[in-house]
Amino acid sequence: MASATTDKQHQTYALFNARLKTEIKGLITPALIEEHRRKPLGRHSDALERVLNFFRRPPAYALYSRVPMREWQLIRLPIDPTAPPTPIEETVYHSEAEAMHAVFMRNVNDLMAS
Repeated sequence: MASATTDKQHQTYALFNARLKTEIKGLITPALIEEHRRKPLGRHSDALERVLNFFRRPPAYALYSRVPMREWQLIRLPIDPTAPPTPIEETVYHSEAEAMHAVFMRNVNDLMAS
């Protein structure tokens, strides 16, 4: 049985996570999305860095290179480290930047729908 302390920790984390989601949603703008589309790697604005850091939390999307450095596919990383990754869609990307932006947009859409 869970202790009162554990329950309080879960409640506090849920409250923190809800507030953080609200803050991150407020950072998503067409300009921010365009910034990521233009330059998915490298240095970014503070707002985009915050959004990307939020998106790195599990469960996360990732890229699988079917043909090394030539073809990429979106996958979902499992929470259980012993479980295999799950392919998201059959779309194959031929540009790493395009694939990275697809991951970013998948995260944006999930966040805005939550």
